[in-house]
Amino acid sequence: MGKSIVALNLASALALEGYRVVIADLDLGAANQHLLLGIHRPGPGLQALLDRSVDEAKDCLCDTQVPNLRLLAGIAGVLGAANILYFEKKLLLKKLRALEADMVIVDVGAGIGYDALDFFDLGVRKLIVTTPQVTAIHDAYSFLKSSVLRLLQLHVDRAIDAALLEPAIRSNAGEKVVEILNRLREIRPDLAAKVFAHIERFGACMVGNQVSDSNHAGVFGAVARTIRDYLGLQVPVLGCLRSSVEIHDSVNRRRPLACDPNSEDAAAFRRLAQALLETLPAADDDLEIIEDDAIVEDLMPSEDDKTEVDVVVPRSDS
Repeated sequence: MGKSIVALNLASALALEGYRVVIADLDLGAANQHLLLGIHRPGPGLQALLDRSVDEAKDCLCDTQVPNLRLLAGIAGVLGAANILYFEKKLLLKKLRALEADMVIVDVGAGIGYDALDFFDLGVRKLIVTTPQVTAIHDAYSFLKSSVLRLLQLHVDRAIDAALLEPAIRSNAGEKVVEILNRLREIRPDLAAKVFAHIERFGACMVGNQVSDSNHAGVFGAVARTIRDYLGLQVPVLGCLRSSVEIHDSVNRRRPLACDPNSEDAAAFRRLAQALLETLPAADDDLEIIEDDAIVEDLMPSEDDKTEVDVVVPRSDS
């Protein structure tokens, strides 16, 4: 639930700033964004896109109580909903990118299954939400490691290249993946260059969640340094959110806390949204366009110079 609340309030804060935002609930089989928004009948939603009863994502969106924010409702409690093929994920993401929106916030599922990893990897900005607890930090690191290696697996051209990645894929938690990948420089410098280009462009950021002690804020900086040392990833900390009764109560009220102008926690979400905006690539930056089995993303400015981007938020805490 932690990552879903962060995703919704981040989307709401951006929408209240005037951005046209879509929040897509891609937590397959356990969707809850419609509940957090107090929407009892969200319309066709994701299921209609997957079974192709509706062609365009825009016809599956529903309005929300937040101005400028629309919802693509997910699938909850349907047997087999979490088992979709890779080509279906590609098709879904293409349809989301065709939306007339400045930003798409994608709320992905829990764990390190291929659905969560693939949707996470397809984002321009990837937010890892974690708490100061040891177990949550371990899960966040494991998710990022799996995400990076899954991305590399999908972007190698030949079976022999995939085999060269096996030592990194099979590495244990204590091994430095970046050192294993560095050995590729001697064997296949061209593959190594491709691998490290993907790592450099990965675009992950961290959000510290449910912080009850101000001293805990430093934990996330230490985690970011560990991720850099072991995975070679730069994962800046966007900000921290305190453990709050207000946030808990907003779930029961079914109203995003970011909509409360007088709330200290709402202000924290607004600061987080601003920090995210500052990390986004400029509209005229050169971005790789990858065809076929990978990401197809082209950032284009909208008429008011806002940037179209999809941001994905995985669950790393309960």
